[in-house]
Amino acid sequence: MSTEPYFDLDTACKALKWLKAKISEMNDLSQMGVDAMEKYDMEVADTVTIKIQAILESIRKKGIVIRDQDATLFDFPAVINNIPSYLCWSIDEDELEYWHYADQGFSGRTKLTGKENILSYL
Repeated sequence: MSTEPYFDLDTACKALKWLKAKISEMNDLSQMGVDAMEKYDMEVADTVTIKIQAILESIRKKGIVIRDQDATLFDFPAVINNIPSYLCWSIDEDELEYWHYADQGFSGRTKLTGKENILSYL
């Protein structure tokens, strides 16, 4: 985790807004891909695949960690209570509400209380 950028809560929330837009874009592209496959239009399907891959790469380049192949669980590297951690978000959640230490994973998810000492990005 030491070579990854890190997020404070404010920068993670701003990145989440951007991420939600990218996920919506991928969902639209996925439907286009399904439609193209049903019509056996491999050219469109290939183009859609390339576009989705580019979106996934842009998410990674922003420092957001994609935790599953369906792109439904995401981690934002952070330093919380002076320990490497992640602010985490699942696609079925409205806002960024959970975090966990880097060595705990999903099972260690804890609801944000506002009492955490999240290292400021600035």
